[in-house]
Amino acid sequence: MSSLDVTFVTADRTVWTGQAAQVVVPAVDGSMGILPAMVPTLAILGTGTVRIIDEDGHVDERTVSGGFVSVDADVVTIGVDDAEAVASGDARL
Repeated sequence: MSSLDVTFVTADRTVWTGQAAQVVVPAVDGSMGILPAMVPTLAILGTGTVRIIDEDGHVDERTVSGGFVSVDADVVTIGVDDAEAVASGDARL
């Protein structure tokens, strides 16, 4: 099974790094799902939730306001100014 190599960082820390099955980001022109074997992409992020679904199905959600996402050869890099954890009661699957 293919996976994504994800690095999610803010200006001062690494938020999440590892292998994921899927990533969903709030691009400025709408929600964007990222799966393995996706064409290379660079997008600007708006305000919303970044969802990282790991290979075991665990979902990590963080609220962001702006930033970027880069996808190239199953390597996903997400860079934002700040990322706040979504409360577990607010998680959407």
